[in-house]
Amino acid sequence: MKKYFITGLVILLPLMLTLIVVGFFFNVLTEPFLGLTQAVLHRYGLMEHGFLFLSATQVQALVSQVLILLVLIGFTILLGIVGRWFFVHYVIRSWEYLIHRIPLVNAVYRGCQDVIKTIFTADSNAFKQVVMVRFPSPDSLTIGLVTCESLRGIKQITGSDLMAVFVPTTPNPTSGFLVMVKKGDVIPLDMRIEDAFKYVVSCGVITMPFKKQGDLISEEII
Repeated sequence: MKKYFITGLVILLPLMLTLIVVGFFFNVLTEPFLGLTQAVLHRYGLMEHGFLFLSATQVQALVSQVLILLVLIGFTILLGIVGRWFFVHYVIRSWEYLIHRIPLVNAVYRGCQDVIKTIFTADSNAFKQVVMVRFPSPDSLTIGLVTCESLRGIKQITGSDLMAVFVPTTPNPTSGFLVMVKKGDVIPLDMRIEDAFKYVVSCGVITMPFKKQGDLISEEII
């Protein structure tokens, strides 16, 4: 009998101590706001009926404590999110401040930032048209993005009307080549800018429908 009694205590005491500690902190956290919450419930006629063996006052007190605890938990989570955001933002700003103070590195870093912002900003109009150009040799074709349809002053120098085309590298489209080609040598494609980047980033694994102004590009052109 003694052994059974000790076994029961071993099972029961941790549970009772846990309930006592939880109840203590539950009351400590909710007690300062209990009167205000009960007044609000009473003002709007909420929880004014008893439940089982609990009176109306006890029901209001219990509901008030639960509501207070939920609000405190939500406030704590919100505070953590705001604090973490400020911390991460501070770390990023400190990192950029350090990078911008390093000679040569700062120029590369700022250049990469500008390119990435230009490429991935949704409202950017930097790229006007997806095209195909013969690059790097006359016997090969590659995807390009028109950045300027008419270069000022170039015709006076070369005698030809040229356009600027950005040829992104794969799988990293933030780098590439800027080529100036004749308008007649450019093959305009019926393709979205986003689809062109998907094709480049995937190294051609993600296939796209290559269409020239609504018509499929013939095998002779390719």
